Amino acid sequence: VIRQTSIDNALDLKDTFSWGRKDVDSCPGSGDRLPTPSGCASVEDVFLRNMGLGWKDAVALMGAHTIGRGDREFSGHHGTWVDTDEDAQVFDKQYYEEIYLNSWRPRNSGQPNQDWTTGRTSDVGNTRVMLNTDICLVHNIDGNLPCCTSPGRSYPNGEDQCIDNVAARKKCPMYDSRWEAADAVTEMLGGSYPNVNNAPFYDAFSEGWRKATTVGQEKIFPLVESCESLR
Repeated sequence: VIRQTSIDNALDLKDTFSWGRKDVDSCPGSGDRLPTPSGCASVEDVFLRNMGLGWKDAVALMGAHTIGRGDREFSGHHGTWVDTDEDAQVFDKQYYEEIYLNSWRPRNSGQPNQDWTTGRTSDVGNTRVMLNTDICLVHNIDGNLPCCTSPGRSYPNGEDQCIDNVAARKKCPMYDSRWEAADAVTEMLGGSYPNVNNAPFYDAFSEGWRKATTVGQEKIFPLVESCESLR
């Protein structure tokens, strides 16, 4: 799927994938080991502390949000991370661009499904979503809500793009303690916007995927062109 949806089929994980993991019918408690959408502490716990990855690896793997969408009936979080359903079928670096290009504001504040959205509810188009685990890669949102990622941007009628007047009064601060995450997001952008350079993201995702799928594994093997070579 990743190869077929990447630009020019440029991201091929064939050389990165290793086989040999033991299949089981169920993995009790495995879901509890995934990052929750609460914030970067969860990303840090799962990817860095538990799996031994670096922030660049974690940021690259989070870029998988560029494809697909959230549905309130399943996760409580609704919308696409990128601009349109068509864009959400392309595996590229747009996820990182969207973090910077939009004025994201908190949604469902005080509720378990608190997340972020952008745009006007009257606009025709996709409902947009970012999770705390997305926004926190660049902005320090811990204890700083409500805030808006980019206040001061206006629609033609003069309305602030943050929409929420309370959030618009405070810009979400940038991180200093997790600066490696923010630097990694900048690297994934591939240079000054706009550009079509997906190489930094594709290279980092491939390496992050390799690390994530081989950690803790011993008897795994690379793919080969023919089964004859296994005899």
